[in-house]
This record gives sequence, structure tokens and C-alpha cells, in this order.
Amino acid sequence: MDGGGWGGQMARVRAQNERLAIAENEPLIESSFRRLLASIESERDKIRSTWQEIDVKNEEMHDELEGLRRDVDEWCKREQQKIETGWREIDKLRETTSVLPPVEASDVLPINCSGHFFNVPKALLCNIEGSLLNHMFSKEFIKDVPRDPEGRFFLDYNGICFGIIVEYLKRPPDAPPPPIPPEHQMNMDLLVEALRLKSFHRPNTVLPGMGTSLRVNQTKNTIEATHEGWQVISATYPLSMVGTSFFEIKILANPMPKGGLAVGVCGHVPGGAEVHSICVPYFVGYNSNIGLIGRDNICQENVEKGHKFSEGCTIGVSHDVQTHSLKWYFNKVCIGTCTLAQSSLEHMRQLYPVFGVLLPGQKIQVDFDPSLRGDKDKSSNKPEGPPTAMAALGNVPAGGGR
Repeated sequence: MDGGGWGGQMARVRAQNERLAIAENEPLIESSFRRLLASIESERDKIRSTWQEIDVKNEEMHDELEGLRRDVDEWCKREQQKIETGWREIDKLRETTSVLPPVEASDVLPINCSGHFFNVPKALLCNIEGSLLNHMFSKEFIKDVPRDPEGRFFLDYNGICFGIIVEYLKRPPDAPPPPIPPEHQMNMDLLVEALRLKSFHRPNTVLPGMGTSLRVNQTKNTIEATHEGWQVISATYPLSMVGTSFFEIKILANPMPKGGLAVGVCGHVPGGAEVHSICVPYFVGYNSNIGLIGRDNICQENVEKGHKFSEGCTIGVSHDVQTHSLKWYFNKVCIGTCTLAQSSLEHMRQLYPVFGVLLPGQKIQVDFDPSLRGDKDKSSNKPEGPPTAMAALGNVPAGGGR
């Protein structure tokens, strides 16, 4: 038999063996396939069951959330009603405890203030809502105001200061506060604090002009020298005479820290030739690298000398009304205290923050309302807060001065 015939026979044998093997495996394959189908169907049943459970839980959760939403809505409505009721009660209380417009023009309050007599239109009190003076003459409290033998309302306040307040109330609501005579500054500050007259609390600024060439930015309270020679400028308003007051400057630029830059307080606003010298009457200050100046107005002091006002440093001044003393701060650390001389107090009933610069390029920024919280104090004596206004008033006679 040749090679070709033998090869063909072997191929036919292999094909026959393969057909026999397939025939023998067909039952096993069919059994495995049926088990696979059964397993798939079982998994489908499980999935359908799981989805049914999810649908049931979803419906239950939806019902529960809907119930919670209704409960929340009902609670919100109840609370809203409580709030509205509370606001109505507040409005009613405000109507009875405050003088509110409209007020009849003929409704005039006859007032005897420590022997000074005023006829105050009640409508003026509408401009100072929230003040004690407004509440005092409301429906709720007017019956508690004492009267003099002639039936006038009697107020035991400084009559001159009260008269200034009455005249101020006749001005437009946005009018600036009137100037206060120096001899009445303390009484006025006490009265304003006690009566809670917010419109009299003036935000202080640097006073522009004053006959100098200084470049002043009242918005930022910066002062910049443009020419050589001493130039002095003050704040617009004096320090408060209630408790302790404080102001601070920051050195923005100073080409010569060894001298020629001063800060302090003065009993008046410098004017005329005074704006070109730091030898101003009734002025106490600290000159960079030198120390205290204006010693004629000081009876005792322990203030450190030699602090240079370099760029970035701060200098603070604190005034204590009760002790007539000034406390000095360098970079928020107390460097000592000085007490004003008794002979100068008569001329220093008002104390204006004052600043002096000597050289072009010097620039400072003033903060009239800084915070001393967290400051270090070598003497451990922090500036005390102001006493309560009514307590302070109790220590000042109705017609008294400083």
C-alpha cells in the first residue's frame, strides 16, 4: 500500500473516533446545560424577589418621608405663628415704650432741667428712637418722670448740656454733633452715655487743613509730610471724658527715626503759629528717639526714653479721666505713665489727639478706636473700661464741671 492510501485510512479512523467521542459526551453536555439554565432561572427569581423587596421598602420609605414632611411643615407653621405673635407683641411693646411718629405738632413737653426751662416738641424725640430720653417720655414711662411744683417734667441733669442736646435735635437727623464748650465736655460725655444718644457718638477723624501743607486722607486717617519743618495737626474731636479712651498711630514711613515725629494730646486744637512747632501750650507728647515733651504740663512720669518711631511700629496713648494720667504704648507694650499737672487741668478739660511731623516722606496712620485686647503691659496695668454711665452721672453734680 502506498503512502497516500495509508494516510487516508488514518484520517478516516481519526474522524470516526472523534464522532464516537462527541456521541459519548452529548449527554454530559446536555446535563450541564440544563443545570446552567436552572441556575440562571434561580438567580432571576432571586433578582425579581430582591426588586420586589426594594419596591416595598421604597414605598414604605416614601410614606415615612411624606409623613415627616407633613410633620415638619406643621411644626414650621406653628413656629412661624409663634414668631409672628412675638413680633406683634414686640411692636405693641415698642409702641408703648417709645415715642414714634406720627406725633401731634402741638404735643410739647415742658421740662425743668436743673433750673433750665425748655418746651420740647415731643416729635423731636422720634429722631433719637432707642435712646433713654425717647423711652422716658413714652406712654409706658412718662408717668414715672417726676414733676416740679409748676407741673413741668423735672430732670436732674446738667441744664447747659441738656440745652445743647435739645438744640441739636432741632437740626436735620444727619447733622454733625455741635461743638461742646471745654468746661462742659465731661458732663456732656457722661450725659450722652447715660441717655444712649448714639448720634452724639462721633467717629473721630484727622482734621484737614489747619494751615499746613500736610497731605491728609480722612477716609484712611493718614497724614503725610510734603515739606520740611514742623507741622502739627489734630483730631477733629477730643477724646471721650467717660472712663478710659485710647488711640494709636502706625508709622507707614519715616526716613529719619532718630527724631522729628511726635504724637500726644493737647487741650485745644493748635492754630496759627502753633501748627509749625511742637512747643504748643498745654501739649504733652512723645518725640521719636527722645521721649516725653511738654513737661510743664506733667507732675510725675516714668515713661521710657529713646524709642525710635521706625516704619511699621505703633505708638498708643491711653487717657484715664479719673487719675488724669496718660499711659504710653510702643508696639502695644506699655512703656510708662505720666500724670497731668494740677495747674494745667483747667486748660486741658478737652484733650485732642495731636500729631507732629518734620520731614518730607514721613507718613502715619491714625486709629481712633483700636483694641488693647491681647496687648502686653510691662506694668501689668491695662487701661480699665469706662464706668457705667449712670454710676458716673451719680458722681457728677447736675450743674458741675470737671
